[in-house]
Amino acid sequence: MHARRNALLLLHLTVFIWGFTGILGKLIQEHQGTMQLVYTRTLIAMVGLAAAALWLKRSLSPATPDLKHYLLTSLIITAHWITFYGAIEISTASIAVACLSTSTVFTALLEPLWFKRRVRAYEVVLGLVVVAALLLIFGLESGHRNGIIVATLSALFSAWFNIVNAVLIKRGDAMRIGFYEMAGAALTMAVYLLLTHALPPPVWELPTTTVVWHLLLGLVCTSFAFVAGIAVMRQLSPFTVVLTVNLEPVYTIIIALLIWGSDEKLRTGSYIGIALILACLMANAWFQRKRDRAEVVEPDPLTQG
Repeated sequence: MHARRNALLLLHLTVFIWGFTGILGKLIQEHQGTMQLVYTRTLIAMVGLAAAALWLKRSLSPATPDLKHYLLTSLIITAHWITFYGAIEISTASIAVACLSTSTVFTALLEPLWFKRRVRAYEVVLGLVVVAALLLIFGLESGHRNGIIVATLSALFSAWFNIVNAVLIKRGDAMRIGFYEMAGAALTMAVYLLLTHALPPPVWELPTTTVVWHLLLGLVCTSFAFVAGIAVMRQLSPFTVVLTVNLEPVYTIIIALLIWGSDEKLRTGSYIGIALILACLMANAWFQRKRDRAEVVEPDPLTQG
């Protein structure tokens, strides 16, 4: 029980840190495009994880049968970040992060397929409530429809890679998983940018403030938070993780309001939507407590068939 409580505390700290990713992304996009941003973020995160592993004397040996799964998952993560920052670029940070709430519905539908279990009715209901809250928040934002579509696609990728990582963490180390997923994402972006002759300049040639934003995004919001987000899934289900991540829009919206003011201001109904999301988090915690003692070990779908 203590392990689960500590995992929840770490998860909430991680989600709070993730609340800054949209903000930092918008600040960086004043000097770099979406593709360059994703490449730089993943490269810094990869180097940060390698340094942390060296300092902590943790093995990053590629000698694991799951290496191919790490690299394939990195492609999903790359797609998630490209669509996420692309949504910010064509709409606003608040819209992009709020649309990530739809990942709850995608997780409720995908997780039973991966873990070979029945669909839990309460997960579907809570997921639908989150979608209703999202529609309530942005029902009047007709000028940002493209951003909403792209951000919702990003939510699908988010749900997908979180479910895969929930499987991988059962037999792997979070730091090694994170390192190879970041390495795969950085390599994918490097190849694309080289082929399109759009490789960005070295970080140290960018304005000082942009360098600071990149380091915060790559080291704190990615190296640390990404590994922590994987590690907590030893104790928490993917649905609990994804539902808690719905607090990210709340943090981002508040921070965006403080920085950009009226440009990110929401309507009264939006705050009702935020309250619904918080209610879903509390309801999920209650259901999880009821199920804790009866939790059954799920089969490993990566070894099936």
